[in-house]
Amino acid sequence: MTQQIKFIQEKIFYREEGKYVEFKSVESQKPVNKIVDHAEEYIIGFLNASVEGDIYLGINDSGEIKGVTLSRSQRDEIQKNITDKLTNIDPVIPPSCYGVNIHFVHNAELKQIEDLCIVQIQVSQIEEDYLYKTSGGIHWLYETKGGSNYLKKSSSCIKLNNKQIEEEIRYRHHKHLKKELETINNQLLKYPKSIQLLIKKVEIAKFMNDIELIDETYKEIILLKPNSSKTRVAYASAHKSIGDLEGALSVINDALQVNKPNSDILKARGEILLISKRTDEALKSYQDALEFNPDDYTILTQIGITFRELGKYKESIKFFNYALLKSPTYRAAKYEKKKTYSKMFQEGIEINTTS
Repeated sequence: MTQQIKFIQEKIFYREEGKYVEFKSVESQKPVNKIVDHAEEYIIGFLNASVEGDIYLGINDSGEIKGVTLSRSQRDEIQKNITDKLTNIDPVIPPSCYGVNIHFVHNAELKQIEDLCIVQIQVSQIEEDYLYKTSGGIHWLYETKGGSNYLKKSSSCIKLNNKQIEEEIRYRHHKHLKKELETINNQLLKYPKSIQLLIKKVEIAKFMNDIELIDETYKEIILLKPNSSKTRVAYASAHKSIGDLEGALSVINDALQVNKPNSDILKARGEILLISKRTDEALKSYQDALEFNPDDYTILTQIGITFRELGKYKESIKFFNYALLKSPTYRAAKYEKKKTYSKMFQEGIEINTTS
């Protein structure tokens, strides 16, 4: 709603600068351009801060009403140019989220001073996961398209550097995930045995790097599917995906105690051990997995990779060839075989081209 007050020259405005209010004096030979630039910067700052606020152009930092001299044509130009400027934001800012009001300034006798104005810009609150940028696009995750990101903080509107942008995006993403988690928890109150909902909850926990939530949720899934080795492998994989290799190994070792050993569990154990640089143990786990499923070309490929890590290149090539015999189009085996030949060449080891 437009302020229904009189702006008196040299008087102190009744509002103070802060999170929701910004003052800007305008001392320029080209006030229209200055006002439009300030408008874009501060509208974006308020939108990115997800707060409703007001920008008053023509009031200095001390709150003193100075005014800006603007002719009728300049006042019209301001309204038009601000709208034109903001159409270059990607995505376009909804016109309803901001309003431009021009107030006349009065003297001590409450008489209107000709062409002396205060430009008030009102900004509505918008919740978004991305950051608006000045005339050049948005910053989504780590992509930049030109322009600058501004954020209203207390009585300042700060220009974000790359690190601050990353932190702000991370914060917004985390906030979005928490909302999703709240929705899923509400759904689970109605359907507590829904495996699908619990798996969605795990995916969010992985994005949030929340080990406790992963453990808590998988314990619920295991209660519903106590004999599923695939569930325990997925549980270990969740720990592995957030870098908790010890936790992943603990889960997979528990699986070997609870379930009968099978190729899935042993293969998963081999992957965790290989990443953990426990290469000899990884090889043994893969070899045990292969006994359960001798035709599994993915296990054969992993054994080839493990032999390469041990510096046994010829054995490595043999297993990539075995994998390709089982599945001639398996890209991972082709890639790892080529990678092994490259490593042999770099180390000056004789290569048998018939391999």
